[in-house]
Amino acid sequence: MTDDLLEAEVRVALALGEDDHDTLVAGLAGEHPAAARAVAAGFAAYRREQRGWGDRMTDTERFLAACRDLDAAGIAARADYTCCRECGLRGVAVEAQDVRGYVFCHRRGVRAAARGEGLALVYGTLAGDPAAIAGEVAAALTGRGLAAPVPRDGDLWLPLTWRRRRYGRLDRWPGAPEAERGPLTVSFHDEARERSEEEQPMSFAACRGVLYDLVPVPGSFLVCAGASGAVAQAVWEPGPRLWMEAPDGAARRSHGRHVTPDEAVSVIRALAERDRVTLGELGPLEVVHW
Repeated sequence: MTDDLLEAEVRVALALGEDDHDTLVAGLAGEHPAAARAVAAGFAAYRREQRGWGDRMTDTERFLAACRDLDAAGIAARADYTCCRECGLRGVAVEAQDVRGYVFCHRRGVRAAARGEGLALVYGTLAGDPAAIAGEVAAALTGRGLAAPVPRDGDLWLPLTWRRRRYGRLDRWPGAPEAERGPLTVSFHDEARERSEEEQPMSFAACRGVLYDLVPVPGSFLVCAGASGAVAQAVWEPGPRLWMEAPDGAARRSHGRHVTPDEAVSVIRALAERDRVTLGELGPLEVVHW
């Protein structure tokens, strides 16, 4: 592997937002003797880039939010789904049994988008008009402020550069300056991807990205704690429906309601900025006894 290829691979891996420093070094050490140095330099550069994003939604986060809009509309939308088009089509044939259609991007496509080549979206329906699904996908994407996708080789092509926010253990490397600790402590589990994180410090923006990225299948959950220990937690239920609640450990009960992902984001923002759980401001709450 040449120096240029090593640097490019590090940039892509950082944009995917999954592996920590040690995992990346271990995966590349056999490919290049300077892997550790390149990974550390890549981490530093990525942190500088990420600071420039502030709290604004990145295009990747807008895409993930559009996926959740499509799920709610009866179109199974999956991001970074399986390794390739063929595997994705086999998987979605199972997931899309009870929905009107599907759209997904696979790992090869996401890696291309991380290189700045745009994102290919595979779409269709098991029974119906694929063109109608394409129209709804385009409307969801433009509704979130993204450019309209264009047809290309049977797919939709979206001009998007893939970037995920890094946080906690994913934003540390040997000798790194200490990152500013976010106001939230977050745990989550993505049931579909079989991926979990335990109590990572996060900014509001990082937590928002995690929420939109969670695949909406039963068992996927997110737990957010503010500086005072106040907690808001959300779990995907069949439907898909997102249940959000504030637990009261002393009384052994929770107060909650079903919310949209955008409503959940508003609660998380208040928790990050005001250290308050504002779920009750969305409407009446149900009491769930433990």
